[in-house]
Amino acid sequence: MAASARGWIRAALLAAAALAASNAFAQAQAPAPAQAQAWRCGARTYSQVPCPGGRAVGVKPPRVTDKSRPPPQDRAVAARRASLTGGERQECRALDVKLRAEESALRARGDAATLDDEMPLVHAKKRFRELRC
Repeated sequence: MAASARGWIRAALLAAAALAASNAFAQAQAPAPAQAQAWRCGARTYSQVPCPGGRAVGVKPPRVTDKSRPPPQDRAVAARRASLTGGERQECRALDVKLRAEESALRARGDAATLDDEMPLVHAKKRFRELRC
């Protein structure tokens, strides 16, 4: 083989290696797609495109946290109420609503609130404690 042919082959191989390296670098710098789909085509074969007899793997729906929603009920409250009867649990839920309403009504009255205005809230709290809600 002539020296010029070897030089041409060497230059072509170097150019191909440089191109492959730059392509690999560009792919490493690119962000991963949000919903990358992978397909299992055999026992140990995976592909990015669908294959005959293959099944989609590794795809999970994105996790979304709704911060505007109130947090779930406290576990201790749920555990206490689990031992109550159905009627008592229903009464506890009604007392939850009533306590909030009574407290807001009392706050709305401000300094003008009298002892008679506070009594419904006191009775609701007493019943709440008796039931061990």
